[in-house]
Amino acid sequence: MEATKLFHQVQTDLVLYNEQYKLCVESTAVALLCYIGWRDLRTFKISNESVLLLILLYALYAFATRPQQEILSNIILAAIMFGSLLYCYTKRFVGGGDVKLIPVVCLWVGAHCALLFSMLLLVFIFLHSLAARMGWARTATMGQQQALPYAPSVAAAMIATILLGCL
Repeated sequence: MEATKLFHQVQTDLVLYNEQYKLCVESTAVALLCYIGWRDLRTFKISNESVLLLILLYALYAFATRPQQEILSNIILAAIMFGSLLYCYTKRFVGGGDVKLIPVVCLWVGAHCALLFSMLLLVFIFLHSLAARMGWARTATMGQQQALPYAPSVAAAMIATILLGCL
């Protein structure tokens, strides 16, 4: 009972500075997403530290701006996405970094922005694959197929979702 009371008190205190706090956390998340996208584009790797930092930023963001029920639904959505992506990973459709990154992004997006994020993600993946076909973007050989790094598209869709004010 005391933990719930403390949670509500801290949330109430943060409401006084909500806009500045929200802007700072979102700006930091955008910078981190740019780094994650750029690094994956160059090295085809997504570091665990970057994903953990994105989770920490979500916790700071959600603690001050989202009700407990919404946080719980975001966690359930992220768990479902993790399970789905883990299956895709076993079939070698996606890489391990994508299995880490996309569920964390789903925490941020939540069910209320999922449609917008999905449409933006589809557009950015299409543009990235088009650029790769034209030789403007790097690909990696996986078996007999060429693989794209998905983090740049995921990061771009997440940043666009933030900039459009959906969060």
